[in-house]
Amino acid sequence: MLLGLDTVIWVILVLYFAGMLLLGWWSKKGIADQEGYLLGNRKFGVSMMIMHAFGAGTNPGDTAGVVSGAVRSGASGIWVSWMWMFGTPFYWLIAPIIRRMRCLTLADYFEERFGHGAAVLYTLVATVGMTMCLASVLLATTRTVQGMMGKTTGDAADAWFYGILLSVTVTFVLYGYWGGIVAAVRTDMVQGLMIIVLSVLAIPAALQLAEVGGLGGMRTAVDQAGRAAGSTHYLSLKNPDVFDLWTVIALCLCAPLTALALPHLVSVCGAGRTEWEGRMGFVGGNMLKRICTIGWCILGLCWLAHLAKTGVTVDRAVADASFGDAIRNLLAPALQGLMLACVMAAAMSSGDAFQITVAGLFSQNIYRVHIRADADEKHLVHVTRVTGVIVVAASVLFALAAGGVVKAIMMYFGILALVGLSTAMGMLWRRMNQTGMYGATGVALVVFFAVRLVPGIPKAAIFALPIFAGLLGGILGSLLTRPPDPQRIEKFFRKIHTPIGQEDKLNLPLDEVVPPDRRLLTAGGLFIVKPSTQSWVGFLVTLAICIGCVVTMVTLLSL
Repeated sequence: MLLGLDTVIWVILVLYFAGMLLLGWWSKKGIADQEGYLLGNRKFGVSMMIMHAFGAGTNPGDTAGVVSGAVRSGASGIWVSWMWMFGTPFYWLIAPIIRRMRCLTLADYFEERFGHGAAVLYTLVATVGMTMCLASVLLATTRTVQGMMGKTTGDAADAWFYGILLSVTVTFVLYGYWGGIVAAVRTDMVQGLMIIVLSVLAIPAALQLAEVGGLGGMRTAVDQAGRAAGSTHYLSLKNPDVFDLWTVIALCLCAPLTALALPHLVSVCGAGRTEWEGRMGFVGGNMLKRICTIGWCILGLCWLAHLAKTGVTVDRAVADASFGDAIRNLLAPALQGLMLACVMAAAMSSGDAFQITVAGLFSQNIYRVHIRADADEKHLVHVTRVTGVIVVAASVLFALAAGGVVKAIMMYFGILALVGLSTAMGMLWRRMNQTGMYGATGVALVVFFAVRLVPGIPKAAIFALPIFAGLLGGILGSLLTRPPDPQRIEKFFRKIHTPIGQEDKLNLPLDEVVPPDRRLLTAGGLFIVKPSTQSWVGFLVTLAICIGCVVTMVTLLSL
Protein backbone atom coordinates (compact mmCIF):
# COMPACT_ATOMS: atom_id res chain seq x y z
CA MET A 1 0.00 0.00 0.00
CA LEU A 2 1.21 3.52 -0.80
CA LEU A 3 -0.70 6.54 0.53
CA GLY A 4 -3.67 4.28 1.18
CA LEU A 5 -3.84 2.84 -2.36
CA ASP A 6 -2.75 -0.56 -3.63
CA THR A 7 0.70 -0.43 -5.28
CA VAL A 8 -0.64 -1.87 -8.55
CA ILE A 9 -2.94 1.16 -8.91
CA TRP A 10 0.04 3.50 -8.71
CA VAL A 11 2.00 1.42 -11.24
CA ILE A 12 -0.84 1.59 -13.78
CA LEU A 13 -1.32 5.34 -13.30
CA VAL A 14 2.40 6.15 -13.58
CA LEU A 15 2.76 4.06 -16.75
CA TYR A 16 -0.31 5.69 -18.27
CA PHE A 17 0.77 9.27 -17.58
CA ALA A 18 4.31 8.57 -18.81
CA GLY A 19 2.94 7.05 -22.02
CA MET A 20 0.75 10.05 -22.79
CA LEU A 21 3.63 12.48 -22.23
CA LEU A 22 5.96 10.48 -24.48
CA LEU A 23 3.31 10.35 -27.20
CA GLY A 24 2.89 14.13 -26.99
CA TRP A 25 6.65 14.73 -27.15
CA TRP A 26 6.94 12.48 -30.19
CA SER A 27 4.14 14.43 -31.90
CA LYS A 28 6.20 17.65 -31.91
CA LYS A 29 7.88 16.67 -35.16
CA GLY A 30 6.63 18.34 -38.32
CA ILE A 31 4.65 21.19 -36.73
CA ALA A 32 5.83 24.41 -38.37
CA ASP A 33 2.67 26.43 -38.94
CA GLN A 34 -0.87 27.03 -37.72
CA GLU A 35 -2.42 24.41 -39.99
CA GLY A 36 -0.01 21.83 -38.64
CA TYR A 37 -0.65 22.76 -35.00
CA LEU A 38 -4.43 23.23 -35.23
CA LEU A 39 -5.37 20.63 -37.87
CA GLY A 40 -2.36 18.30 -38.21
CA ASN A 41 -2.05 19.29 -41.89
CA ARG A 42 -5.37 17.48 -42.48
CA LYS A 43 -3.72 14.06 -42.76
CA PHE A 44 -5.71 11.76 -40.44
CA GLY A 45 -7.59 8.64 -41.48
CA VAL A 46 -11.01 7.34 -40.46
CA SER A 47 -10.01 5.43 -37.31
CA MET A 48 -8.04 8.35 -35.88
CA MET A 49 -10.85 10.79 -36.68
CA ILE A 50 -13.46 8.57 -35.03
CA MET A 51 -11.46 8.35 -31.82
CA HIS A 52 -10.68 12.09 -31.91
CA ALA A 53 -14.39 12.95 -32.12
CA PHE A 54 -15.21 10.35 -29.47
CA GLY A 55 -12.49 11.54 -27.10
CA ALA A 56 -13.16 15.26 -27.60
CA GLY A 57 -16.86 14.74 -26.93
CA THR A 58 -16.64 12.39 -23.94
CA ASN A 59 -15.64 13.31 -20.40
CA PRO A 60 -16.20 11.91 -16.89
CA GLY A 61 -19.17 14.21 -16.44
CA ASP A 62 -21.01 12.15 -19.07
CA THR A 63 -20.36 8.83 -17.34
CA ALA A 64 -20.86 10.03 -13.78
CA GLY A 65 -23.89 12.08 -14.85
CA VAL A 66 -25.68 9.13 -16.49
CA VAL A 67 -24.91 6.83 -13.54
CA SER A 68 -26.09 9.51 -11.11
CA GLY A 69 -29.24 10.14 -13.16
CA ALA A 70 -30.05 6.43 -13.30
CA VAL A 71 -29.60 6.05 -9.53
CA ARG A 72 -31.75 9.12 -8.86
CA SER A 73 -34.61 8.56 -11.33
CA GLY A 74 -34.16 5.24 -13.11
CA ALA A 75 -33.60 4.53 -16.80
CA SER A 76 -34.60 8.02 -17.95
CA GLY A 77 -31.28 9.21 -16.54
CA ILE A 78 -29.76 8.02 -19.81
CA TRP A 79 -30.97 11.25 -21.44
CA VAL A 80 -28.31 13.17 -19.51
CA SER A 81 -26.08 12.05 -22.38
CA TRP A 82 -28.63 10.86 -24.94
CA MET A 83 -30.15 14.33 -25.26
CA TRP A 84 -27.74 14.57 -28.23
CA MET A 85 -29.01 11.30 -29.73
CA PHE A 86 -31.29 12.39 -32.56
CA GLY A 87 -29.13 15.34 -33.47
CA THR A 88 -26.42 12.86 -34.49
CA PRO A 89 -27.81 12.11 -38.01
CA PHE A 90 -27.46 15.81 -38.80
CA TYR A 91 -23.73 15.54 -38.02
CA TRP A 92 -23.45 13.55 -41.27
CA LEU A 93 -24.74 16.60 -43.15
CA ILE A 94 -22.75 19.14 -41.14
CA ALA A 95 -19.30 17.52 -41.45
CA PRO A 96 -18.63 18.04 -45.20
CA ILE A 97 -19.76 21.68 -45.04
CA ILE A 98 -17.30 22.37 -42.21
CA ARG A 99 -14.53 20.64 -44.17
CA ARG A 100 -15.33 22.64 -47.31
CA MET A 101 -15.06 25.91 -45.41
CA ARG A 102 -11.29 25.28 -45.52
CA CYS A 103 -10.95 27.27 -42.29
CA LEU A 104 -8.47 26.88 -39.44
CA THR A 105 -11.01 27.93 -36.79
CA LEU A 106 -14.77 28.33 -36.61
CA ALA A 107 -14.23 32.05 -36.04
CA ASP A 108 -12.75 32.17 -39.56
CA TYR A 109 -16.23 31.21 -40.76
CA PHE A 110 -17.87 34.07 -38.86
CA GLU A 111 -15.29 36.52 -40.20
CA GLU A 112 -15.71 35.39 -43.80
CA ARG A 113 -19.50 35.18 -43.68
CA PHE A 114 -20.38 38.16 -41.45
CA GLY A 115 -17.27 40.28 -40.82
CA HIS A 116 -14.65 41.05 -38.15
CA GLY A 117 -17.15 42.04 -35.46
CA ALA A 118 -19.02 38.75 -35.69
CA ALA A 119 -15.75 36.80 -35.48
CA VAL A 120 -14.73 38.68 -32.33
CA LEU A 121 -18.18 38.16 -30.76
CA TYR A 122 -18.07 34.45 -31.47
CA THR A 123 -14.49 34.18 -30.16
CA LEU A 124 -15.39 35.89 -26.88
CA VAL A 125 -18.55 33.85 -26.28
CA ALA A 126 -16.91 30.57 -27.27
CA THR A 127 -13.79 31.24 -25.19
CA VAL A 128 -15.74 32.02 -22.04
CA GLY A 129 -18.14 29.13 -22.64
CA MET A 130 -15.47 26.53 -23.30
CA THR A 131 -13.29 27.76 -20.44
CA MET A 132 -16.22 27.19 -18.11
CA CYS A 133 -16.98 23.87 -19.77
CA LEU A 134 -13.38 22.73 -19.29
CA ALA A 135 -13.61 23.82 -15.66
CA SER A 136 -16.64 21.59 -15.18
CA VAL A 137 -14.82 18.68 -16.84
CA LEU A 138 -11.82 19.10 -14.55
CA LEU A 139 -14.00 19.45 -11.48
CA ALA A 140 -16.13 16.42 -12.35
CA THR A 141 -13.01 14.38 -13.06
CA THR A 142 -11.31 15.32 -9.82
CA ARG A 143 -14.37 14.58 -7.69
CA THR A 144 -14.98 11.28 -9.48
CA VAL A 145 -11.38 10.12 -9.09
CA GLN A 146 -11.42 11.21 -5.45
CA GLY A 147 -14.49 9.06 -4.88
CA MET A 148 -12.97 6.09 -6.68
CA MET A 149 -9.90 6.37 -4.47
CA GLY A 150 -12.00 6.75 -1.33
CA LYS A 151 -10.30 10.06 -0.55
CA THR A 152 -13.31 12.36 -0.24
CA THR A 153 -13.16 12.67 3.54
CA GLY A 154 -10.47 13.07 6.15
CA ASP A 155 -7.67 15.53 6.79
CA ALA A 156 -5.94 14.78 3.48
CA ALA A 157 -9.06 15.12 1.28
CA ASP A 158 -8.13 18.62 0.06
CA ALA A 159 -4.57 17.54 -0.71
CA TRP A 160 -5.87 14.66 -2.81
CA PHE A 161 -8.26 17.04 -4.62
CA TYR A 162 -5.48 19.42 -5.62
CA GLY A 163 -3.07 16.62 -6.47
CA ILE A 164 -5.53 14.89 -8.80
CA LEU A 165 -6.61 18.15 -10.43
CA LEU A 166 -3.06 19.29 -11.15
CA SER A 167 -1.82 15.87 -12.30
CA VAL A 168 -4.56 15.54 -14.91
CA THR A 169 -4.24 19.15 -16.03
CA VAL A 170 -0.45 19.27 -16.34
CA THR A 171 -0.38 16.06 -18.38
CA PHE A 172 -2.75 17.14 -21.15
CA VAL A 173 -1.39 20.71 -21.15
CA LEU A 174 2.13 19.40 -21.82
CA TYR A 175 1.31 17.01 -24.63
CA GLY A 176 -1.14 19.53 -26.14
CA TYR A 177 1.50 22.28 -25.91
CA TRP A 178 4.12 20.12 -27.59
CA GLY A 179 2.18 18.38 -30.30
CA GLY A 180 -0.98 20.42 -30.91
CA ILE A 181 -3.86 18.60 -32.59
CA VAL A 182 -1.48 15.83 -33.74
CA ALA A 183 -0.80 14.91 -30.12
CA ALA A 184 -4.49 15.33 -29.27
CA VAL A 185 -5.65 12.98 -32.04
CA ARG A 186 -2.99 10.37 -31.28
CA THR A 187 -3.67 10.39 -27.56
CA ASP A 188 -7.42 10.42 -28.22
CA MET A 189 -6.94 7.18 -30.18
CA VAL A 190 -5.46 5.53 -27.10
CA GLN A 191 -7.76 7.22 -24.64
CA GLY A 192 -10.87 6.56 -26.75
CA LEU A 193 -10.20 2.84 -26.65
CA MET A 194 -9.74 3.07 -22.88
CA ILE A 195 -13.02 4.94 -22.44
CA ILE A 196 -14.82 2.15 -24.30
CA VAL A 197 -13.28 -0.26 -21.80
CA LEU A 198 -14.65 2.00 -19.05
CA SER A 199 -18.14 1.59 -20.47
CA VAL A 200 -18.25 -2.19 -20.11
CA LEU A 201 -15.64 -3.13 -17.51
CA ALA A 202 -17.78 -2.88 -14.37
CA ILE A 203 -21.09 -4.17 -15.78
CA PRO A 204 -20.45 -7.93 -15.37
CA ALA A 205 -19.33 -7.42 -11.77
CA ALA A 206 -22.38 -5.26 -11.07
CA LEU A 207 -24.81 -7.82 -12.50
CA GLN A 208 -23.19 -10.56 -10.41
CA LEU A 209 -23.77 -8.76 -7.12
CA ALA A 210 -25.92 -10.90 -4.84
CA GLU A 211 -28.29 -7.98 -4.27
CA VAL A 212 -28.73 -7.50 -8.02
CA GLY A 213 -29.11 -11.07 -9.28
CA GLY A 214 -28.55 -10.52 -12.98
CA LEU A 215 -30.51 -8.47 -15.47
CA GLY A 216 -33.90 -9.80 -14.32
CA GLY A 217 -33.15 -9.20 -10.67
CA MET A 218 -31.93 -5.71 -11.49
CA ARG A 219 -35.19 -4.83 -13.23
CA THR A 220 -37.28 -6.13 -10.33
CA ALA A 221 -35.24 -4.25 -7.74
CA VAL A 222 -35.25 -1.01 -9.75
CA ASP A 223 -39.02 -1.18 -10.22
CA GLN A 224 -39.48 -1.73 -6.48
CA ALA A 225 -37.15 1.17 -5.70
CA GLY A 226 -39.16 3.41 -8.00
CA ARG A 227 -42.49 2.45 -6.45
CA ALA A 228 -41.02 3.07 -2.98
CA ALA A 229 -40.08 6.54 -4.20
CA GLY A 230 -43.61 7.09 -5.54
CA SER A 231 -42.83 6.58 -9.23
CA THR A 232 -43.80 3.89 -11.74
CA HIS A 233 -41.39 5.19 -14.39
CA TYR A 234 -38.03 3.86 -13.20
CA LEU A 235 -37.95 1.23 -15.96
CA SER A 236 -39.08 3.65 -18.65
CA LEU A 237 -37.06 6.02 -20.82
CA LYS A 238 -39.90 8.53 -20.42
CA ASN A 239 -40.17 9.97 -16.93
CA PRO A 240 -42.47 13.02 -16.79
CA ASP A 241 -40.75 14.19 -13.62
CA VAL A 242 -37.32 14.34 -15.27
CA PHE A 243 -37.26 13.93 -19.08
CA ASP A 244 -40.68 13.97 -20.71
CA LEU A 245 -41.09 13.37 -24.45
CA TRP A 246 -41.29 17.05 -25.44
CA THR A 247 -38.18 17.90 -23.43
CA VAL A 248 -36.24 15.12 -25.14
CA ILE A 249 -37.43 16.37 -28.56
CA ALA A 250 -36.41 19.96 -27.73
CA LEU A 251 -32.97 18.84 -26.55
CA CYS A 252 -32.41 16.72 -29.65
CA LEU A 253 -33.35 19.69 -31.87
CA CYS A 254 -30.80 21.84 -30.02
CA ALA A 255 -28.03 19.25 -30.40
CA PRO A 256 -26.91 20.05 -33.98
CA LEU A 257 -27.04 23.79 -33.18
CA THR A 258 -24.79 23.31 -30.17
CA ALA A 259 -22.43 21.26 -32.33
CA LEU A 260 -22.28 24.12 -34.85
CA ALA A 261 -20.87 26.43 -32.16
CA LEU A 262 -18.21 24.15 -30.64
CA PRO A 263 -14.70 25.53 -31.32
CA HIS A 264 -13.27 22.03 -31.83
CA LEU A 265 -15.84 21.32 -34.58
CA VAL A 266 -13.29 22.35 -37.21
CA SER A 267 -10.74 19.80 -36.01
CA VAL A 268 -13.18 16.89 -35.58
CA CYS A 269 -14.59 17.53 -39.07
CA GLY A 270 -11.62 19.06 -40.86
CA ALA A 271 -8.44 17.31 -39.68
CA GLY A 272 -9.07 14.32 -41.96
CA ARG A 273 -7.69 13.87 -45.45
CA THR A 274 -11.04 14.12 -47.23
CA GLU A 275 -14.72 14.80 -46.54
CA TRP A 276 -15.25 11.08 -45.95
CA GLU A 277 -12.85 11.03 -42.99
CA GLY A 278 -14.61 14.06 -41.54
CA ARG A 279 -18.05 12.48 -41.89
CA MET A 280 -17.06 9.08 -40.56
CA GLY A 281 -15.08 10.63 -37.72
CA PHE A 282 -17.73 13.07 -36.52
CA VAL A 283 -20.63 10.62 -36.78
CA GLY A 284 -18.72 7.47 -35.87
CA GLY A 285 -17.16 8.98 -32.76
CA ASN A 286 -20.46 10.32 -31.50
CA MET A 287 -22.31 7.07 -32.25
CA LEU A 288 -19.70 5.21 -30.21
CA LYS A 289 -20.57 7.51 -27.32
CA ARG A 290 -24.31 6.84 -27.75
CA ILE A 291 -23.66 3.08 -27.60
CA CYS A 292 -21.36 3.37 -24.57
CA THR A 293 -24.09 5.33 -22.79
CA ILE A 294 -26.19 2.15 -22.67
CA GLY A 295 -23.46 0.56 -20.56
CA TRP A 296 -23.24 3.56 -18.25
CA CYS A 297 -27.00 3.47 -17.65
CA ILE A 298 -27.05 -0.29 -16.96
CA LEU A 299 -24.25 0.21 -14.42
CA GLY A 300 -26.28 2.96 -12.73
CA LEU A 301 -29.40 0.79 -12.58
CA CYS A 302 -27.42 -2.11 -11.10
CA TRP A 303 -26.02 0.17 -8.44
CA LEU A 304 -29.51 1.51 -7.70
CA ALA A 305 -30.68 -2.09 -7.21
CA HIS A 306 -27.74 -2.72 -4.88
CA LEU A 307 -28.48 0.41 -2.83
CA ALA A 308 -32.18 -0.44 -2.60
CA LYS A 309 -31.53 -4.02 -1.49
CA THR A 310 -28.98 -2.93 1.14
CA GLY A 311 -31.33 -0.31 2.59
CA VAL A 312 -29.36 2.78 1.58
CA THR A 313 -31.50 5.91 1.19
CA VAL A 314 -30.81 7.53 -2.18
CA ASP A 315 -30.42 11.29 -2.07
CA ARG A 316 -28.57 13.63 -4.43
CA ALA A 317 -25.25 13.19 -2.60
CA VAL A 318 -25.51 9.38 -2.76
CA ALA A 319 -26.49 9.50 -6.44
CA ASP A 320 -23.63 11.84 -7.39
CA ALA A 321 -21.11 9.58 -5.64
CA SER A 322 -22.50 6.39 -7.18
CA PHE A 323 -20.04 5.98 -10.04
CA GLY A 324 -16.96 6.26 -7.85
CA ASP A 325 -18.48 4.11 -5.12
CA ALA A 326 -19.47 1.41 -7.61
CA ILE A 327 -16.00 1.17 -9.13
CA ARG A 328 -14.29 1.04 -5.74
CA ASN A 329 -16.57 -1.75 -4.54
CA LEU A 330 -16.89 -3.80 -7.72
CA LEU A 331 -13.38 -4.07 -9.15
CA ALA A 332 -10.09 -5.57 -8.02
CA PRO A 333 -7.13 -3.18 -7.47
CA ALA A 334 -5.63 -3.76 -10.93
CA LEU A 335 -8.96 -3.03 -12.61
CA GLN A 336 -9.50 -0.03 -10.34
CA GLY A 337 -6.19 1.34 -11.59
CA LEU A 338 -7.26 0.79 -15.19
CA MET A 339 -10.61 2.43 -14.50
CA LEU A 340 -8.92 5.43 -12.89
CA ALA A 341 -6.74 5.77 -15.97
CA CYS A 342 -9.88 5.57 -18.14
CA VAL A 343 -11.58 8.36 -16.20
CA MET A 344 -8.52 10.57 -16.45
CA ALA A 345 -8.26 9.70 -20.14
CA ALA A 346 -11.82 10.91 -20.66
CA ALA A 347 -10.97 14.25 -19.09
CA MET A 348 -7.71 14.71 -20.93
CA SER A 349 -9.16 13.80 -24.33
CA SER A 350 -11.68 16.63 -23.91
CA GLY A 351 -9.19 18.99 -22.29
CA ASP A 352 -6.59 18.80 -25.03
CA ALA A 353 -9.17 19.53 -27.74
CA PHE A 354 -10.54 22.53 -25.82
CA GLN A 355 -7.06 23.84 -25.04
CA ILE A 356 -5.88 23.81 -28.66
CA THR A 357 -9.02 24.98 -30.44
CA VAL A 358 -9.90 27.81 -28.05
CA ALA A 359 -6.30 29.05 -28.16
CA GLY A 360 -6.49 28.92 -31.95
CA LEU A 361 -9.51 31.24 -31.90
CA PHE A 362 -7.48 33.92 -30.13
CA SER A 363 -4.25 33.60 -32.14
CA GLN A 364 -5.92 33.25 -35.53
CA ASN A 365 -8.85 35.66 -35.23
CA ILE A 366 -7.84 38.29 -32.70
CA TYR A 367 -4.03 38.35 -32.38
CA ARG A 368 -3.35 37.89 -36.12
CA VAL A 369 -6.08 40.32 -37.21
CA HIS A 370 -6.11 43.04 -34.55
CA ILE A 371 -2.77 42.88 -32.69
CA ARG A 372 0.04 41.77 -35.01
CA ALA A 373 -0.95 41.38 -38.64
CA ASP A 374 2.67 40.75 -39.76
CA ALA A 375 3.23 37.76 -37.45
CA ASP A 376 4.76 34.76 -39.22
CA GLU A 377 3.56 31.18 -38.81
CA LYS A 378 6.20 30.24 -36.24
CA HIS A 379 5.24 33.16 -34.02
CA LEU A 380 1.52 32.38 -34.34
CA VAL A 381 2.12 28.77 -33.28
CA HIS A 382 3.98 30.06 -30.22
CA VAL A 383 1.12 32.43 -29.36
CA THR A 384 -1.37 29.56 -29.74
CA ARG A 385 0.65 27.37 -27.38
CA VAL A 386 0.95 30.04 -24.71
CA THR A 387 -2.71 31.02 -25.01
CA GLY A 388 -3.71 27.37 -24.56
CA VAL A 389 -1.84 27.24 -21.26
CA ILE A 390 -3.56 30.46 -20.12
CA VAL A 391 -7.01 29.10 -21.07
CA VAL A 392 -6.42 25.92 -19.07
CA ALA A 393 -5.06 27.92 -16.11
CA ALA A 394 -8.24 30.03 -16.13
CA SER A 395 -10.30 26.84 -16.21
CA VAL A 396 -8.44 25.45 -13.20
CA LEU A 397 -9.03 28.67 -11.25
CA PHE A 398 -12.70 28.60 -12.15
CA ALA A 399 -12.95 24.94 -11.12
CA LEU A 400 -11.42 25.79 -7.74
CA ALA A 401 -13.87 28.66 -7.25
CA ALA A 402 -16.92 26.90 -8.65
CA GLY A 403 -17.24 24.22 -5.98
CA GLY A 404 -20.70 22.75 -6.44
CA VAL A 405 -22.00 24.83 -9.32
CA VAL A 406 -21.24 22.33 -12.09
CA LYS A 407 -24.89 22.41 -13.21
CA ALA A 408 -24.69 26.18 -13.70
CA ILE A 409 -21.52 25.76 -15.75
CA MET A 410 -23.17 23.17 -17.95
CA MET A 411 -26.18 25.45 -18.39
CA TYR A 412 -23.85 28.09 -19.81
CA PHE A 413 -22.42 25.47 -22.13
CA GLY A 414 -25.98 25.11 -23.49
CA ILE A 415 -25.83 28.76 -24.54
CA LEU A 416 -23.53 27.70 -27.38
CA ALA A 417 -26.61 26.35 -29.16
CA LEU A 418 -27.78 29.95 -29.49
CA VAL A 419 -24.53 30.93 -31.23
CA GLY A 420 -24.81 27.80 -33.38
CA LEU A 421 -28.13 29.15 -34.62
CA SER A 422 -26.24 31.95 -36.40
CA THR A 423 -23.85 29.39 -37.89
CA ALA A 424 -26.77 27.45 -39.35
CA MET A 425 -28.59 30.52 -40.65
CA GLY A 426 -25.44 31.76 -42.34
CA MET A 427 -25.04 28.45 -44.14
CA LEU A 428 -28.63 28.21 -45.33
CA TRP A 429 -29.86 31.79 -45.87
CA ARG A 430 -28.10 34.21 -48.22
CA ARG A 431 -29.91 37.24 -46.78
CA MET A 432 -28.43 36.70 -43.28
CA ASN A 433 -26.03 39.55 -42.43
CA GLN A 434 -23.92 40.75 -39.51
CA THR A 435 -26.84 42.60 -37.87
CA GLY A 436 -28.88 39.43 -38.15
CA MET A 437 -26.09 37.51 -36.42
CA TYR A 438 -26.08 40.06 -33.57
CA GLY A 439 -29.88 39.96 -33.39
CA ALA A 440 -30.11 36.16 -33.37
CA THR A 441 -27.48 35.79 -30.65
CA GLY A 442 -28.63 38.73 -28.51
CA VAL A 443 -32.35 37.96 -28.55
CA ALA A 444 -31.77 34.25 -27.94
CA LEU A 445 -29.53 34.99 -24.94
CA VAL A 446 -32.08 37.36 -23.39
CA VAL A 447 -34.90 34.82 -23.77
CA PHE A 448 -32.60 32.03 -22.56
CA PHE A 449 -32.22 33.73 -19.18
CA ALA A 450 -35.73 35.20 -19.05
CA VAL A 451 -37.58 31.87 -19.38
CA ARG A 452 -35.67 30.52 -16.39
CA LEU A 453 -37.32 33.18 -14.24
CA VAL A 454 -40.86 32.07 -15.17
CA PRO A 455 -42.26 29.72 -12.51
CA GLY A 456 -43.85 26.51 -13.74
CA ILE A 457 -42.73 26.86 -17.36
CA PRO A 458 -42.46 23.47 -19.14
CA LYS A 459 -38.92 22.16 -19.51
CA ALA A 460 -39.32 21.81 -23.26
CA ALA A 461 -40.15 25.52 -23.54
CA ILE A 462 -37.00 26.44 -21.63
CA PHE A 463 -34.92 24.98 -24.47
CA ALA A 464 -37.18 25.66 -27.45
CA LEU A 465 -38.25 29.30 -26.86
CA PRO A 466 -34.72 30.82 -27.00
CA ILE A 467 -34.11 29.07 -30.33
CA PHE A 468 -37.34 30.34 -31.88
CA ALA A 469 -36.73 33.83 -30.47
CA GLY A 470 -33.18 33.84 -31.86
CA LEU A 471 -34.47 32.70 -35.26
CA LEU A 472 -36.94 35.59 -35.29
CA GLY A 473 -34.24 38.03 -34.16
CA GLY A 474 -31.90 36.89 -36.93
CA ILE A 475 -34.59 37.21 -39.59
CA LEU A 476 -35.76 40.67 -38.50
CA GLY A 477 -32.22 41.96 -37.96
CA SER A 478 -31.25 40.92 -41.47
CA LEU A 479 -34.39 42.10 -43.27
CA LEU A 480 -34.43 45.52 -41.59
CA THR A 481 -30.83 46.34 -42.54
CA ARG A 482 -28.71 46.43 -45.68
CA PRO A 483 -28.23 43.08 -47.48
CA PRO A 484 -24.77 41.52 -47.33
CA ASP A 485 -22.30 42.12 -50.16
CA PRO A 486 -23.37 39.87 -53.09
CA GLN A 487 -19.77 39.07 -54.05
CA ARG A 488 -18.95 37.98 -50.50
CA ILE A 489 -22.07 35.80 -50.39
CA GLU A 490 -21.42 34.19 -53.78
CA LYS A 491 -17.80 33.43 -52.83
CA PHE A 492 -18.85 31.86 -49.54
CA PHE A 493 -21.60 29.66 -50.96
CA ARG A 494 -19.40 28.67 -53.89
CA LYS A 495 -16.78 27.46 -51.43
CA ILE A 496 -19.03 25.43 -49.10
CA HIS A 497 -20.59 23.67 -52.09
CA THR A 498 -17.30 22.84 -53.81
CA PRO A 499 -16.16 19.38 -52.68
CA ILE A 500 -12.62 18.85 -51.42
CA GLY A 501 -10.43 17.82 -54.35
CA GLN A 502 -12.38 19.92 -56.86
CA GLU A 503 -10.76 23.26 -56.06
CA ASP A 504 -10.72 24.24 -59.73
CA LYS A 505 -14.44 25.05 -59.33
CA LEU A 506 -13.72 27.76 -56.75
CA ASN A 507 -13.19 30.30 -59.52
CA LEU A 508 -16.40 29.44 -61.38
CA PRO A 509 -19.71 31.34 -60.98
CA LEU A 510 -22.06 29.95 -58.33
CA ASP A 511 -24.58 29.01 -61.04
CA GLU A 512 -22.02 26.61 -62.51
CA VAL A 513 -20.91 25.18 -59.17
CA VAL A 514 -24.53 24.62 -58.09
CA PRO A 515 -26.77 24.60 -61.20
CA PRO A 516 -30.49 25.38 -60.68
CA ASP A 517 -31.46 21.73 -61.07
CA ARG A 518 -29.36 20.85 -57.98
CA ARG A 519 -31.10 23.40 -55.77
CA LEU A 520 -33.82 22.14 -53.46
CA LEU A 521 -35.11 25.41 -51.98
CA THR A 522 -34.26 29.02 -52.88
CA ALA A 523 -37.42 30.92 -51.87
CA GLY A 524 -36.84 33.99 -49.70
CA GLY A 525 -33.09 33.87 -50.14
CA LEU A 526 -32.67 30.34 -48.83
CA PHE A 527 -29.96 28.25 -50.48
CA ILE A 528 -30.55 24.57 -49.77
CA VAL A 529 -29.17 22.08 -52.25
CA LYS A 530 -30.45 18.59 -53.00
CA PRO A 531 -28.59 16.05 -50.87
CA SER A 532 -26.28 13.63 -52.65
CA THR A 533 -26.87 9.90 -52.45
CA GLN A 534 -24.07 9.64 -49.89
CA SER A 535 -25.70 12.38 -47.81
CA TRP A 536 -29.23 11.01 -47.57
CA VAL A 537 -28.17 7.35 -47.27
CA GLY A 538 -25.71 8.22 -44.50
CA PHE A 539 -28.35 10.28 -42.74
CA LEU A 540 -30.86 7.42 -42.82
CA VAL A 541 -28.28 4.84 -41.71
CA THR A 542 -27.25 7.03 -38.78
CA LEU A 543 -30.89 7.60 -37.86
CA ALA A 544 -31.49 3.84 -37.97
CA ILE A 545 -28.54 3.25 -35.60
CA CYS A 546 -29.95 5.86 -33.21
CA ILE A 547 -33.35 4.15 -33.26
CA GLY A 548 -31.58 0.81 -32.78
CA CYS A 549 -29.87 2.13 -29.64
CA VAL A 550 -33.21 3.19 -28.17
CA VAL A 551 -34.84 -0.13 -29.11
CA THR A 552 -31.92 -2.01 -27.52
CA MET A 553 -32.27 -0.10 -24.28
CA VAL A 554 -36.06 -0.59 -24.19
CA THR A 555 -35.55 -4.31 -24.80
CA LEU A 556 -33.04 -4.61 -21.97
CA LEU A 557 -35.55 -2.92 -19.67
CA SER A 558 -38.46 -5.14 -20.64
CA LEU A 559 -37.08 -8.66 -21.25
